[in-house]
Amino acid sequence: MTEDFLHPEDQRWSDVLRHVRHDVYHLPSYTSIASSYEGGQPVAFYARDGNDILLVPLLLRQVPHNITSLGELWDASSPYGYPSPLFSRPDRMEACRNLIAVLVQALRDKGLITLFLRMHPLLNQPLGDWSQVGDLVQHGWTVSIDLQRPLEALISETSNNHRRGIRKLSKAGFSAVLDNWDDYPTFISLYRQTMKRVGARPFYLFEGTYFDQLRELLGSHLHLCSVIAPTGELAAGGLFTEVDGLMEYHLGGSRTDFPGLAPSKMMFDFMRRWGHAQRFLSLHLGGGLGGCKDSLFDFKAGFSSRYSPFHTFRLVLDHSVYATLCDAWTKATGQEKANDNFFPLYKKPEKPNNYFMKHHPLH
Repeated sequence: MTEDFLHPEDQRWSDVLRHVRHDVYHLPSYTSIASSYEGGQPVAFYARDGNDILLVPLLLRQVPHNITSLGELWDASSPYGYPSPLFSRPDRMEACRNLIAVLVQALRDKGLITLFLRMHPLLNQPLGDWSQVGDLVQHGWTVSIDLQRPLEALISETSNNHRRGIRKLSKAGFSAVLDNWDDYPTFISLYRQTMKRVGARPFYLFEGTYFDQLRELLGSHLHLCSVIAPTGELAAGGLFTEVDGLMEYHLGGSRTDFPGLAPSKMMFDFMRRWGHAQRFLSLHLGGGLGGCKDSLFDFKAGFSSRYSPFHTFRLVLDHSVYATLCDAWTKATGQEKANDNFFPLYKKPEKPNNYFMKHHPLH
């Protein structure tokens, strides 16, 4: 058995990805981007026993100093997105259980307090084996489009409302284009305006160099779809990624200057057609806020009836220290330990005072 914590420059990380189906969230470059914005050290836990391999992208982060007098403490979590653990042979149950046990022991040996993982809704993984070790929580469902089906079958799943909207946009002179990077600065501004409009917490504004790093480090894996109004303005835009045949809708925004029109309908229609022409496997649209079946979920479901469950995995590695941290958080915030699905509790924001935060149970 070989085990190690790999840095993004370690060739073994990329070597594993060449032989295992994966998504953009598993790339060393993506984990580096996440660490720059979310904080923490970007690593991947790597374990190998013969031909059985486990790779887990992680951010190792310090516990906030304001809630502990225990000195320097660390925990581990997935970067933002769906960077689930990858197994070279996920159908080998005993081998997977052994590799998970090695991961857990390695994290304990490193002195970490908790582990939080975001599972991938579309990649094959032994969820049952994780549930035997810690808490596996289903948050809801995500929507995806099977791009291997005939295009006519994909279009047939479009809701009547979306069909009418796409026709209306086309008739009004709207059009969609791919990778016109001159639109990028305008898209960034439009995205942030959209997030402020829906009451997103500051994390989702992605301030600083986040967008520059996405463009620089993801390179050809990143695509910008622009919906252009008849006036020449950017009406809507979205960032999409593609790795190993898996397309992901990453971020998007739209203007409110076009009453009765929803320009993002044209964007999703354009991208599914483009992805189908490229012979990709799937276009993953994601779900509603916090996994809820809300209006955002319903909008995405208007393009496909293929739903997949989204899970997170939570594990307390040091119960004594975790209890101490939770007590310290309670005293520091004046809040009770409510059962609201937030993990780890000691990192919960003190005042979740908007809709977006209340409906987003992810760490």
